[in-house]
Amino acid sequence: MADFVIPKGETFEFSIRVKDKDSFLSQDLTNMDTAVFRLIGIKTQALVATVNMVVVDALNGVLKGAMANTDTAALNVIRGAAEDGYYLKAGYQGSMTITFTDGTESINVLISKILVAPTGV
Repeated sequence: MADFVIPKGETFEFSIRVKDKDSFLSQDLTNMDTAVFRLIGIKTQALVATVNMVVVDALNGVLKGAMANTDTAALNVIRGAAEDGYYLKAGYQGSMTITFTDGTESINVLISKILVAPTGV
């Protein structure tokens, strides 16, 4: 899995491809009702931001969302120790819920490590 890195103080657009459970095939999102991504602080467990996702490619399970620069400016960059090169540490996690109109069971996803990269802002 690739790192989920949000640039601090910049507009952040991201895409998420939803896969069928226990498969490499994409989930068909033709009958999707809502998809909501929530950014949560790891230490505080407080809700930091909510992003309503939109379908970009229903048959291939692709959703797109965006966070405004004002939202990302409030995020904290967390670094490791100097002896380890000040690597980025995860300070946030993501939770996404997808519901469907046709009675298909809702999908709940957790992105356990979200990093924030400094941009000089």
